[in-house]
Amino acid sequence: MRKRKPLLLPMILLSLPLLLAHSTAGQDKQKSGYAEVYTGTIISMNGGTLSTGFNLSIKDYTSDEDANRYLALLVEGDQDDVLKQIKDLNLGRLSATGQTGRNLIIVRKSQLPDGKTRIVAAFERWQKMIETRGGYRSQDYPFGIMEIIVDEKGKGGGTFIAACKIDLKRDKKTGKYQLELENFGSYPHKVMGARRRS
Repeated sequence: MRKRKPLLLPMILLSLPLLLAHSTAGQDKQKSGYAEVYTGTIISMNGGTLSTGFNLSIKDYTSDEDANRYLALLVEGDQDDVLKQIKDLNLGRLSATGQTGRNLIIVRKSQLPDGKTRIVAAFERWQKMIETRGGYRSQDYPFGIMEIIVDEKGKGGGTFIAACKIDLKRDKKTGKYQLELENFGSYPHKVMGARRRS
């Protein structure tokens, strides 16, 4: 059974862009090539309790202009049109234990009313050889998405969707478009122990 989750991806596309502060620490980050680095653990919520460590390294953020352009592509076409435009971007990297790292293709950052920070990152997900050869339905879920929410000390948790499908639906009452996520698994995974390292 697949669950729809209409809340997360709008934060990728519509949240406020990053305003970088200049400091000595910021200069050190520029030397490493990453503006921010987070580590933590992904806990599987489908079946047995499995966990894996991750490293989320961010170079840059998706601008409002680009975010609106991606939304326009969804209005005119579908998720494949968006993926074709962004699949070669490199805004950072998400690495998980035992997996080849993936380049981040959308990264958004916003400040929440309670003072916490939300970061949402999307990438073209890992696909197994058997999926590609067999033409399974899972290929209709080309994105992976991580959302983390951290406090002022850079600590927190969030959600990880390993295989996600995106679509834009028009609300029949308001006539406005709403971004919709469909998770291939029964439940999104949990992100725990997230911590900013730089």
